[in-house]
Amino acid sequence: MKIKNVLYIAFMFIFIILAYFLIDRGVNTRTKIFVNYQDNSKVIYKVFLDDNNYMNMGERYTSDKVKYIDFEYDFKTLFSSKVNGYYSYNIDCNFVVYNDNVEDIIYQKRYILLDDKVETLNNNGNTIDINSDVNVDYNKYKEELNKISKEYDKDVNGYLELRFNIFESLNFNGMDNTKEDNKQIKTIIPLGYDTFKINVVNNKENLDNYYDFSKKQSVNYLLMVLGAFSLSLGISFLALVIRDMFVIYRNENRYKRELKEIFNEYGDIIVSVKRFYNKKKYNLIYVDSFKELMDVYDKVGNPISYREVNKNHESIFLLMDGDNAWIYRMINKF
Repeated sequence: MKIKNVLYIAFMFIFIILAYFLIDRGVNTRTKIFVNYQDNSKVIYKVFLDDNNYMNMGERYTSDKVKYIDFEYDFKTLFSSKVNGYYSYNIDCNFVVYNDNVEDIIYQKRYILLDDKVETLNNNGNTIDINSDVNVDYNKYKEELNKISKEYDKDVNGYLELRFNIFESLNFNGMDNTKEDNKQIKTIIPLGYDTFKINVVNNKENLDNYYDFSKKQSVNYLLMVLGAFSLSLGISFLALVIRDMFVIYRNENRYKRELKEIFNEYGDIIVSVKRFYNKKKYNLIYVDSFKELMDVYDKVGNPISYREVNKNHESIFLLMDGDNAWIYRMINKF
């Protein structure tokens, strides 16, 4: 393929891709809008004992002495934009009993500790602020674990998965779509051990954002015109590529057809060779057509050697006699 054809193809792709971006920007003038937010949560608990005393967070507790546990959930989200919509929250507890390892679960049951509470938001504020308390009767679940242990006639262990669940349905200025989000804070309370510690699994403290696109503005006609002009240039180069490909195809067919006609008529006097051997210097005589080469053949009677040096592009026919060598180069001229 000639250099100009490679350039045509390169320019065609450049202008068509440029046209796509220009037209897309002209029609779709939306911009991306971000609303940043920050979640902060605290889980505070006190472990009350059977002697009416209590122990603070983070200690190791003796199972036989624990009576109940008070949890306080303090969850806040601060948005960078005014917000409306609503949010709801609840607290449930998954009671899980397992054999020797926590993956071998033999029993589980869900308890609702706090029913759904729904709060609405309006554009006067940019925060969600939740504060909720729940009391976990540790003895109740310990006794239930003992019943299951007797039922299976073996020692079993378990845990309480306390879950503070939050659902948010939010609308922000400039955003068309409602943003819905589910958040959860888990707390694990072991059962069936002599001593245990409480583990808050995923306290929510993170920065993130919601995003959407603004509504479409009016069409940018300047970009549309530039895009149309770029597209026309791309199509023009495409037409040049198609034209040259057609010419190449036509010339290749003509070249193949002429070569076939030569072999059909004169194949018995033509010898195909892999290379030409030049052991001595010849007087090289170039002829303009195969007919002229045949005129020489009629006089000297030597066979004609043939080799295609460039597939579908150039073939050489050679006739040698004495110190003379007659050459016909058959070339696809495109």
